[in-house]
Parts: sequence; structure tokens; C-alpha cells
Amino acid sequence: MQKKPSTKSKKPRKSTKRIAKKKRDNKILLYASLISIVSALLIGIGYYMGLQSSSEIAVSKATKYKVDKNSIVVRSDSAGFSGDRMIDKLQKKQQKNKIELTEKSKKSTNPKLVIIIDDISQKWQIDKIKNLPFSVTPSIFPPSNMSEHSNKLANSVEHFMVHLPMQSSSPKMNKMRGTIMLSHSKERLQKRIAEIKRLFPKAKYINNHTGSVFTSNYTHMKSLYKIMRDSGYKFIDSRTSGKTKVGKIVREYGDKYISRDIFIDNTQTRAYIIKQLKKAVSIAKKKGYAIAIGHPHNITLKTLKSIKDLLKGIDVVYIDELF
Repeated sequence: MQKKPSTKSKKPRKSTKRIAKKKRDNKILLYASLISIVSALLIGIGYYMGLQSSSEIAVSKATKYKVDKNSIVVRSDSAGFSGDRMIDKLQKKQQKNKIELTEKSKKSTNPKLVIIIDDISQKWQIDKIKNLPFSVTPSIFPPSNMSEHSNKLANSVEHFMVHLPMQSSSPKMNKMRGTIMLSHSKERLQKRIAEIKRLFPKAKYINNHTGSVFTSNYTHMKSLYKIMRDSGYKFIDSRTSGKTKVGKIVREYGDKYISRDIFIDNTQTRAYIIKQLKKAVSIAKKKGYAIAIGHPHNITLKTLKSIKDLLKGIDVVYIDELF
């Protein structure tokens, strides 16, 4: 008996290759989605971390930053003028705290101590001084081979002095540009002080860099002192020579003789600096005030950051808060 052909339609079978391709495409799509999600998360995290550490990301090849919880150090190019907003903001806050301390010290009857840091020519030095926990007066070099724009440092501080190079017994030291020499005429001295006035329009105080020979010469020092005095400057004698004639000259004009009491870092060790600072405190307690001079050596600035206990009962003030 012959079988009748089936009337049921057969479903077409999908090709095995097509099924495998679809599965492969689905996997690729899934992986691509996962990669996109992970990338988005990483970008988001990177952006967030970038906001938290913008001061580090903003560093250029010309500028290196080292920031920790106790100090802000900005090392810049040879001119020394760079930095970012975060550092400026922190320094402004520190400056505000110092101003508040200054207002308190004005009402205080405690002995006063002025600490001057000479030889300032770079921005990182100013930044370290700003980061000290008390008022320290920087004495800034006029422009020289060390920095052609050192005078601009005065724009970032309210309290400062001009560190004026003057003739010493060292031929090497006397080679510094703008050093005032005994051979200079009165007219040349007037030009130099006029130049200082132009470079540092806000300056009120000058002290001598080296100058043992010049300050020991009565005639030439008197001529320079009169020019500075007529230009509105107060001269602080660094006393680089025991033969200085500045005191004699100043008193002849009826002015107050202002001079260094002690150098704190002729020997660059912590022990020596501490010893000298103790002497400065002792002098301040005896006569009501003392003037100490140091230099921007790392050991000096590091030691100054850690002498809070040594200064108990002493008000550390800027030079213009004392005279």
C-alpha cells in the first residue's frame, strides 16, 4: 500500500554557522559594553582625583613642587616666578594668621625679637619664609646675576628690606653687580639709591650686604647715609665690622642707631643656630628687643620652624613693627 505524502510543512533549520556567528557577535557587544562602562568609571575617578591634587598635576617642566603638611616649597626657574592658586591661597591664609599675631604683639609688653633673613634672591626662599610660624623679615638683593628680577619678590610680601651690596675686604664679594665702592662719587651714590627707589618703590629699610670696608669709612659712609636718609630710608647696620662708623654718623643726625645684635648661622648646624637664638632671646629680655640675622640656608629655615618653645614669652615681629 502506497503511503500518502505528509501535508505538514517542515521548519527550515538554521545554519550552525549562523548561530555561532550570532553568539560571537553578542559576546563582542557585551565585552564592548563592559569596556565602555569601566572606561567611564576610570575617567570619572581620574577626574575626581585630579580635582583633589590639582597642585601636583599643574606642575610644568620649569617648576617642581614639593608639598607636605608642614611646608610648602616652590622651586621655580632662574627668575623664580611661578606657582599655583592653591599654594597662593595657603600662603595668604598663613599671612592672615601672622597679621592676627602681629595685632596681639602690638598690645603685648613682651620682649621683641626681629629675625632678618638676608641674601634673598629667589621665590622659593620667600615661600619658605612665608611658611615659617612667626614673622620673619626678608632682606632682598637688588637684581644681579643671581636673579635679574629679584626686586619683583617684594610684590609678594608686605614686610621686607633691601639688602644692599657694599664694599668688603673680599675682592670676590665686591664683584657683585651694583656693589657700592669707596671709589664711587657722590653723584654715583645718588644714582644707585635712586635706582633702588625705582626697583623697590615700597621699601623703607636697607641693610648692608658685606660692607666691612665701606661702613668703616666715616666720610663715605656719612655721604651714603645722608642720601639714604633724604630718600626716606632707615638704615639697619648689619655690623659686618667692629670698626663700623654707622653708629657715630646716625647719632650725629639725632637718629636712632639700629643694628644687628647677633648672627645666628655663621656655623650651619642646628646646635649652633639654637645656641645663637638663645643668646638673641637673652638680649631681648635684657634690653626689650633684639635683632638677629640669618641666611636662607635649609638648616636655618628648618631650625626656625621648630623653635616655638624657645620663644615662649617673646614676640617675634617684623622690623617695621619695632622701628
